[in-house]
Amino acid sequence: RVTVWDYEYEEEVVFDLYSSAEIAHAGRQGVSLSSPVGKALLGKKVGDVVEVKVPDGVARYKIRKIEPIPDDQ
Repeated sequence: RVTVWDYEYEEEVVFDLYSSAEIAHAGRQGVSLSSPVGKALLGKKVGDVVEVKVPDGVARYKIRKIEPIPDDQ
């Protein structure tokens, strides 16, 4: 689970990151590690700023917190 600051919308956003298999077979709701957002966040640390190409242009996020996904999700 990665909590980021979204510079465009000026709000905090939480991304739960899963492998494609977890999303497909376990019905997990979240972001695939192979998606543009997942790839941009992978390997980053708190304080890093990432940019992700999105249909409207480029989204910028600052990583605020990285933590395990709760067991009940």
